[in-house]
Amino acid sequence: DIIKSAAIARGTFYLYFSSKRALFEEIIDFLVIKIQRCIRTVRMSVDAPSARQQLLANIEAVVALFDQNRALLSILLEGAVGLDKGFADKLAGFYAQIVDTIERSLKRGQTMGLVRACDTHIAALAVLGSLKEVLHDTLRDTSAEVDTHRLAREILDIFSVGVLADGVSIP
Repeated sequence: DIIKSAAIARGTFYLYFSSKRALFEEIIDFLVIKIQRCIRTVRMSVDAPSARQQLLANIEAVVALFDQNRALLSILLEGAVGLDKGFADKLAGFYAQIVDTIERSLKRGQTMGLVRACDTHIAALAVLGSLKEVLHDTLRDTSAEVDTHRLAREILDIFSVGVLADGVSIP
């Protein structure tokens, strides 16, 4: 399918990639770099936008990245799952890097007073898991237009204030 879509000869493909796994590994490595480039450190200086605006911009950038690369999202969430141990290991490594990035951001947020005291590893897993499901469900239809700003705002609101109505607490 890749060779056909790229309109290249099979031999040309194998000049660049020794196997489908090599291509998959290149895609995963590329994606880690792209995600990390989307995320900017929140600055608390007087001249900086509010922390909320900066977080919103980070989420919006990640949503836009996957909106513009829906095929990559499909590969991550559907195509590569369960293919074989090599693919599974590479995918697990990808997710471990993303969890580590989120966890470091949460810890930094704690030192800045933006994130409450919590188990940052569990929180990072929850963030990643919920983002995966939201992106998967929202971007599954390749023809649907997505308002990335609205989607990012909803995601941030759920993480920042939860889903309970104002003033409601569960004893």
